[in-house]
Amino acid sequence: MVTERLRYAPIRCSPQQYERYGDVLGWKSDGVCPGARETMEIAEVPQPVYRQARLEDLPAIAAIEAEVFEEPYVYLMLRQLYDLYGSDWLVAELDGMPIGYALILEKAGRVLLFTFAVARSFQCRGYGGALLERTLDRCRLLRAEAIYLTVRPDNHPACNLFKRAGFVVIGHDDHYFGPADPRYVFEYRLRPRRTGFGPEPRD
Repeated sequence: MVTERLRYAPIRCSPQQYERYGDVLGWKSDGVCPGARETMEIAEVPQPVYRQARLEDLPAIAAIEAEVFEEPYVYLMLRQLYDLYGSDWLVAELDGMPIGYALILEKAGRVLLFTFAVARSFQCRGYGGALLERTLDRCRLLRAEAIYLTVRPDNHPACNLFKRAGFVVIGHDDHYFGPADPRYVFEYRLRPRRTGFGPEPRD
């Protein structure tokens, strides 16, 4: 668990990246020649704190749910989930405000990534990937065998995020959540599948 807040961390880039993106992102304002050195320090990017969810986070989580999902979980449901599974609810906090969260449900070595979201204004900045990696770390601490989740087939950013992290599609159901509500089923293996059976029990 993070005990000290890390506000900013420098990012380094190659001369090729600097040359390609410097004008677009405003990195070249200092007039430094990109070939002058092999790596250079560029604008500092705020880094979230990743921590266990708290009860006072629920209003912000509910707001992100409503912003990101067509059928969001309402506060009542989030409160009940918090009461039951709050210890496995991870929040990404930036400047004192939750900007993303991940809730896992574990049973007998199998983990369901029940809900996972990053606020729209903070998407495409690497926060989702970092949040997912910390979620996987939590699953490893639980000694889980595999993690499962579902994604709408047309949610290409989410599909790409999970594939980059090592998840694979193991199924597709055209009516997973009812008629004409399809989902891909993703899996991430933390341990190899069991290929045999143990010894026969004795009488």
